[in-house]
Amino acid sequence: MVRARGERDHPGMSTEPIGVVVIPGAGWRAADVREVARAAEDAGYAAVLSAEVNSDTLTTAQVMGGATSRIRVGTWVADIYLRHSYVLAKGAGLIADDTGGRFVLGLGVSHQPVNTALGIAMGEPGADLLRYTAELRDWFAGKGPVTHLPQQPAPVAVPIHHATLGMRAVERAAEVADGIMPTMWSPERTERSREAIVRGRHRAPQLGPLEVTLGIPTFVGDDLPTLRDLARQNLALYTTFPFFRRMWRSEGYVEETDRMARGEGGAALSDRLLDSFCLLGPVPRCRERLARYREAGVELPILVPPIGPAAALAVLDALVPG
Repeated sequence: MVRARGERDHPGMSTEPIGVVVIPGAGWRAADVREVARAAEDAGYAAVLSAEVNSDTLTTAQVMGGATSRIRVGTWVADIYLRHSYVLAKGAGLIADDTGGRFVLGLGVSHQPVNTALGIAMGEPGADLLRYTAELRDWFAGKGPVTHLPQQPAPVAVPIHHATLGMRAVERAAEVADGIMPTMWSPERTERSREAIVRGRHRAPQLGPLEVTLGIPTFVGDDLPTLRDLARQNLALYTTFPFFRRMWRSEGYVEETDRMARGEGGAALSDRLLDSFCLLGPVPRCRERLARYREAGVELPILVPPIGPAAALAVLDALVPG
């Protein structure tokens, strides 16, 4: 069961938790963020997380936390290259304190095209994420140099999750993090991650169980061809990111990734590829797929709706946790 530390069950919370993502950089206003967060809480969702897409994910999580009282809130995920670890630690610690321990800090390195557009040079992403996580742990523990005043420990625990796509990233995360936040994995890839998790956690038994979450693009309805076209429109951007192309190629989607490399965008996402990592179709079909993900080891499926507040609310309404 995924919940804030020390939180008891409440009548609206499902025993099979589901999370949802908001993407406020796609034309959302603050009122939209609050509305979707409250709707998710009222419907019994376990978590509402903010994607860092043309937005400040930490501030968005703060807005969601202030609008709710029970649901877990967090970042999905915060780009480590945008903030000094000291700044992120202090902000995350304050949100965790203000929400009574409902905050989870998802970390990642974003993608080369995104960081390049912002004038950010990525070094060694894997090593940088490990270093950054170690620095956060120190800041949360109250370690570090005296600035204006001596450092103080965070008053509430802040769980750290790593964005992961490849198995080496999973193994590294299992050594240092409290959970993982992959996305666009098939159930089969999720099952294969178990070995990497065991190897990494073996070197960090003091951290306890690793929470496995998964972001799943979600398109609910009866018209599969139309839904797949909608998925291609929403997911075309990811075909330009090398991390995703490498992952899909390793999964055997060679023709599709060749087309992505030629710049064909969403058209390169075949029906077979979309069906491997999306929730697509009528509600019963989506629920069956969610059950398959849970069997594969996903503790917290995170629904990623189509762009826009109305689409997010429609997904929330269609897949209310049971």
